[in-house]
Amino acid sequence: MLIHLLQSLRISQNGPLVIRGAIVLILPLCILLAVVIQSGNIHTTRRRLRHLQKLGLTTSNMADQYNPKFCLPPGTAIDGAPRIKAIYLHPIKSCGPVEVDRALLTKSGFMYDRCFAFATKSVTGDDTAASKWKFISQRKNPVMSRVKTELWLPHNYSNLHDPLVQSGGCVVMTFEDPDLPSWTSRVETFFHTRNLSAPSQLSFIVPLDVTTAQAKLKTFGIHSRDAKGLDIGGIPSIAAALPKLKKFLGIPADQILTLFKCTPDTLTRTDKNLAPLEHIGSPALHGYTDQQPVNINSLSSVHAVSALLPTENQPLNALRFRANIWIINAPAYEEETWKRYRILPKSNGTQQRASVAPALSVVCRTSRCTMPNVNPETGSFDADTPPPGRKRGKAQPSTTLVQYRTVETGNKAALGYLGMHCVPEDGSLKSAEEQGAGLYIEVGDEIEVLERGAHLYGSTGDDY
Repeated sequence: MLIHLLQSLRISQNGPLVIRGAIVLILPLCILLAVVIQSGNIHTTRRRLRHLQKLGLTTSNMADQYNPKFCLPPGTAIDGAPRIKAIYLHPIKSCGPVEVDRALLTKSGFMYDRCFAFATKSVTGDDTAASKWKFISQRKNPVMSRVKTELWLPHNYSNLHDPLVQSGGCVVMTFEDPDLPSWTSRVETFFHTRNLSAPSQLSFIVPLDVTTAQAKLKTFGIHSRDAKGLDIGGIPSIAAALPKLKKFLGIPADQILTLFKCTPDTLTRTDKNLAPLEHIGSPALHGYTDQQPVNINSLSSVHAVSALLPTENQPLNALRFRANIWIINAPAYEEETWKRYRILPKSNGTQQRASVAPALSVVCRTSRCTMPNVNPETGSFDADTPPPGRKRGKAQPSTTLVQYRTVETGNKAALGYLGMHCVPEDGSLKSAEEQGAGLYIEVGDEIEVLERGAHLYGSTGDDY
């Protein structure tokens, strides 16, 4: 744009005085706008990503999730095998997901899934006291669902000297500016969105690979267990964004906010609902998931629950349940009968993958908490319409899940059950390693059930 104006100025030197004067007035304004845009948060962030490529889909495989064709009641006769409709990664625990068409399965779950977690502690807390740091989630901070995440990874032609390439890529986090936007941020936002009413957003970069020289290893609490991770809140790109993010999340002034990074050394053994070692080979490991490495859910099961909800709470968005794998072509709740399954490569993908069917053991139902009540689009809790004389309605879908989906008594604190926890089996992981290829799962792959049986949360003991 600026070049065109300069050319116009040169052409118009012999033209009418009015035209030359107009150009002289407009040119400084254009230069100013160019400076504003190029120095803005969005442009600066994207410029740092120039040697990386974005991982993820532009069109969601779940865009048609409400289609009635996915409503298959229990007992429905099905032609063909269940198949994978969608795959989701959640790089930052409780923040927005990244949808992909293929994902690398590891011993501790999918690569890049739940590898970061936010935590807070009191300003007056002792940094050496592990109990002072506590993770935060949508259970108390529902607006976390509106913190968007992107995965950016190196490619074959990446500049190996680029710091983000050397760190294996990064996560880009984006959230709305909690403060009144300045005129410069309004200009930048309009330039990138072409929408005058679009809210100003802030982005920051989180490197994937962080060393102990850059951050200290600390302990923080996830529910009733202690987790460990590198406290990366001091990394400049993160530290600069945390005050704004803290305000966006509504974290009190007497709380400190930081971000923890999981490492191979901080992975945790599962301590309940243990998969048989005769199948999985070695004890299950997980990072910042609540309990197990992989979660699978059925779109038919979500449709069945949705039909039980009050009309005002329909349709039910499946993404509230934050599964890794979404399946179709199976009757509702059939996945609750699975004890072991393998994933047969059936997709038409052209990327390299190991010629082995990933096998997983199913260890228990997913006992739900209040998180499904969070509308991921609004970042607020949903409820039904209160009856006359009451100011508040009942939380949904939890109220309905408790009423209709308390299908076992294993977890007394469960707000109903939906979805299944799974553990990758060592046999397929080792076969892929021997082939020198990744154990990938792709959209379109089919499910072969190897073993069926009953499930009861907590029935498998608490130690190997």
